[in-house]
Amino acid sequence: MVAVPPIKSPPEQTSQFRRLSRLAATPCFLPLVSAIFFVGLGNGVAGSYLTLFAVDKAYLGPLALGIFLTLYSLSGMIISTCFGHWFDRAPSTVPLLLALLMTVSAYTLLSVTTNFYLLLLVAGVPLGTSLAVFPQLFALAKGHLDRVDADTAERGIAMMRATWSIAWAIGPALGALMIAWFDFSGVFLAGAMCALTATVIAVSARVNALRTMPKALDLGPTSRTIHQVSFAALSLVFFHMAMFMGSIALPVVATHELGGTKPDVGLIFSLCAFLEVPVMFAFVLRPSVAGNYGWISVGFLAFIAYFLTITWAPSVSVLLAAQLLRAVGIGLIAYQGISYMQALMPNQAGSAATFFSNTANAGFLFASISAGGWAQAFGYRSMLPACAILSFLGFVMMQLQPKPVHRQE
Repeated sequence: MVAVPPIKSPPEQTSQFRRLSRLAATPCFLPLVSAIFFVGLGNGVAGSYLTLFAVDKAYLGPLALGIFLTLYSLSGMIISTCFGHWFDRAPSTVPLLLALLMTVSAYTLLSVTTNFYLLLLVAGVPLGTSLAVFPQLFALAKGHLDRVDADTAERGIAMMRATWSIAWAIGPALGALMIAWFDFSGVFLAGAMCALTATVIAVSARVNALRTMPKALDLGPTSRTIHQVSFAALSLVFFHMAMFMGSIALPVVATHELGGTKPDVGLIFSLCAFLEVPVMFAFVLRPSVAGNYGWISVGFLAFIAYFLTITWAPSVSVLLAAQLLRAVGIGLIAYQGISYMQALMPNQAGSAATFFSNTANAGFLFASISAGGWAQAFGYRSMLPACAILSFLGFVMMQLQPKPVHRQE
């Protein structure tokens, strides 16, 4: 009887499985992925409707809305920076847990008040502190991932960002149900429950903080690196400013000008996040070299095309179709942006994640300052071509930076 040799998996498939298994076995990684899912879910449920809540429920005009959002983003930048330095000096889960508890408080308070001055207080303290959750989760994950190998670290960061997109694919759709059944209070209480779940996961799993493994021959920042960081940061600020200005304008344009409904807003944001997921998982399966700004440039081109498309969109259906371009832009720039900053600041996990997060906070700040006055003068829809110009400026900044020196694997 002739022995039949065992069927072997293709080497590539076996290698991919082994690498993903190594990622799953990394200490604290799965609890952190679970936590970022619930944080993103709550952010998607509540964040999608924050602007519409301020306009339709709290009756804020464009200038008052700008003040509210400006205070929110400015406090977020300051608090996130302080928490990032705190983590780098003495790695700890305390900043994360504090930020999570503030997130629960912020959403709970938003469910019970529409007073302008109370809203400013919420924006300045608990809501601003909530912006520190995202970089703290990435800093904690980076400390554990770096102790495995560089390939696993790249996959892990991509998985974290993909999980955030999955949560955002579900969150706004869940928010659409909550607002249909329970109005805005249901939206914010659902967000608070999600943040509370993330807190319970982090505590019950006993997630611990590790200092990022120092890289060999780290001689500190060079003039070339400083220039790279400067150009990249400015580019990412333009990206986030365009993204947030578009997000501020889109719900109002969809409902007030194109005849859409409030649930349509949740559907638009959910569809975009759902389409981001394949982009992110492509990097989980085949990690890109850290600092590969070619992908970031492609993302900017997709963003420019997106804003030009929706500027003249005649219906909500066109807004929905255009989310494919938005998803490609966010998927490429968001993941590669985090990876890029961590590559340029290899021994400062907290500061690198916060630096990227603060380009988002700065973009949100400038978008908030600009949006109110711009909408007051020219209308919400006119903000969309302005976003296309900002995206183009971000693309130009990325091309002008010194060419990065890629890590050798």
